[in-house]
Amino acid sequence: MSVLDSIPLWQIMAGSVIMMVLFIEIGLKLAKGNSGKQAKAQAAQVRAIMGASLGLLAFMLAFSFSMAQRHFESRTQAYMLEISAIDSAFRGADLLDDTSRDVARNLLAQFTQIRLDITRAARDSNNMSELVKLVKESEQLHDMLWSLAESSLDSAEQDNSIGLFAQSVLAMINAHDARLQAGLFNRISPVIWLTLFVMALLSMVVMGFQAGLTGARSAIATWTLAITFSAVMALVTDLDRPNMSLFSMNQQLMQELHYRISGQESNGYGLTPQE
Repeated sequence: MSVLDSIPLWQIMAGSVIMMVLFIEIGLKLAKGNSGKQAKAQAAQVRAIMGASLGLLAFMLAFSFSMAQRHFESRTQAYMLEISAIDSAFRGADLLDDTSRDVARNLLAQFTQIRLDITRAARDSNNMSELVKLVKESEQLHDMLWSLAESSLDSAEQDNSIGLFAQSVLAMINAHDARLQAGLFNRISPVIWLTLFVMALLSMVVMGFQAGLTGARSAIATWTLAITFSAVMALVTDLDRPNMSLFSMNQQLMQELHYRISGQESNGYGLTPQE
């Protein structure tokens, strides 16, 4: 898990804004010692450096946002693969004998409920112990389902139809590994985060220095720029981490699958039928 995962998004946003405004002020202070011809001679050079630094910062933000978006899409894809694997296992359980079928459906109902609980626990960065416990419970259910599949294969005497359930359980395990990889390990590197923040702060210093050289300072422009860049950074941060605040992954498919496996009434994927 990244250090940023434990920090609320509003604190990241506020801290980023304050730091950027502070470094703009530092640039203004540094420019106070330059005046007259010296300031005019430096203004053109500083303006060019400011344009280059802001352009490079914008590129880094776009690169980081694209990376975070790919990570979010990977988590979504792994989620859909798991839905498909669980559904296949539920259908494949019909090929088992009566006793094994009931056990398999009960285990699958427990698994889908744990998956819903994991999603709720992941939203709370202070509840990581509960999240780890739920993940271990889901892996234990994998082992129980695989043991059931093995025993069914042994008793079926090479019945290929029984193998469909075993293949579905293997697909569930693979999808679980893919979700862990996408959620916990496919993250923006700390080196990229450090580079991005250093570039942003240095760009703010150059902007403040440029404003100090020209003698034109706008509080509105200063705060607008700081808030804009900080907002984009906050979006990238939230999109990259599993305990998202602004973004969320729709769990309705998993909820409906849980209803179907456990035999409960569903609300039709959240759609209200017209009378």
